[in-house]
Amino acid sequence: MIVCVAVVGHQNNPLYIQSFTDADDALKLHHIVHCSLDVVDERVNNPKKSGPTLNETFLGLLYPTENYNVYGYLTNTKVKFILVTTDLDVRDADVRNAHHKQNQHHV
Repeated sequence: MIVCVAVVGHQNNPLYIQSFTDADDALKLHHIVHCSLDVVDERVNNPKKSGPTLNETFLGLLYPTENYNVYGYLTNTKVKFILVTTDLDVRDADVRNAHHKQNQHHV
């Protein structure tokens, strides 16, 4: 289940963040999103290690915690989409396939 969605600008400025849990968890989720931005920067700045290819927008699992998994997407304008989920047993391929199915419906 998705518990938080964030859209972050190319200079890591938050454009939109929405939590879908209790208010007590919102601050914790905002912190998790912020921490995942370091991982995005690392993957983008060091593409030979684990970063996306030029045509790849899905960054995969960014930041696993005890209760959440954080996934990321990067647009060609360097805007980042961050998803925080409680589905700890989901594989990167499942999230990637959901992204591709979503894009096919919009074409």
